[in-house]
Amino acid sequence: MRRGFIIALLLLSNSLIASAEQIDSNTVREWLGRVTAAGKHLNYEGTFIYRHGNEMEAVKIIHKADAQGEHERMISLTGSAREIIRNNKVVTCILPDSKSVVVDNHTPGTQLPSFPSELEQLDAYYDFTFEGYERVASREARRVVIKPQDRFRYGYRLWIDDAFELLLRSELLDPEGNAVEQIMFTDIKLHETLDNDLLKPSISGREFTWVTDDEATHNEPMPVDPNWRVQKTPDGFMLAHHNMHNLPDSNLPVEHLVYTDGLAWVSVYIEKLGKDADTLKGATSMGAVNAYGRVMGQYQVTAVGEVPAMTVELLSSSVIHTK
Repeated sequence: MRRGFIIALLLLSNSLIASAEQIDSNTVREWLGRVTAAGKHLNYEGTFIYRHGNEMEAVKIIHKADAQGEHERMISLTGSAREIIRNNKVVTCILPDSKSVVVDNHTPGTQLPSFPSELEQLDAYYDFTFEGYERVASREARRVVIKPQDRFRYGYRLWIDDAFELLLRSELLDPEGNAVEQIMFTDIKLHETLDNDLLKPSISGREFTWVTDDEATHNEPMPVDPNWRVQKTPDGFMLAHHNMHNLPDSNLPVEHLVYTDGLAWVSVYIEKLGKDADTLKGATSMGAVNAYGRVMGQYQVTAVGEVPAMTVELLSSSVIHTK
């Protein structure tokens, strides 16, 4: 009986290996292209664990999609109390500990990673591999790996719901293959519809201090200096955005350049230094996010992104002004 059981396990293992070998990188990219759409268009509620650096959080999420767009509520279950309510691009963050409410039109509403719908252009910089099936939150999931072909970007190990293609678990991998950030659902339920009452905050916030993003500032963009650019970037990184805006802790407008390979993103901030201004020189990090700063004449130049430290150092060190 025992021998028969072992033989059955070996046959099952060989079958799974053969199945994994039959799934090529094109199929994996197709799956990933549908992950973001699933996260936007499905109705679901669940709890996920988010680990970054030495910190670990538990978050309850309720997500609804309807004719008006996306609606989401996230409630922190550990650490400082907070709720995040998102209606499309408008994000309201309720912070009971500090008695404040922050309304922002540009803050991301969720920590769950997303991927572009078209991934073919990333073939030159990443390998896409299917590793097999595992269970996450009591659901069958496909485990896939996005492995970078150089050390300038992070990789991913992802678990995709086999039925609905919702992302159930993700690990952000450093160049050595270590997980520097992890997100995993511990339970999740999918619904045809969700009651709008589930998306209402448990705290009214009327007695709190409200900080509202100034839409007029964003509707009237400030002119940029086109002579700022990054001279050296890793292969595949291109300039995606260049704008000028104010940062919360700065009285002066800041030049903002964004570089991406389509999956990884790096922001470069160029700020004119005021009298007795604090400066960042060298490297700093927080979990998977790395930053590198230097002083360039009268300017502070800082590159920051969810990429390896060597990447932000390269971009910050390569900023030039051509005029």
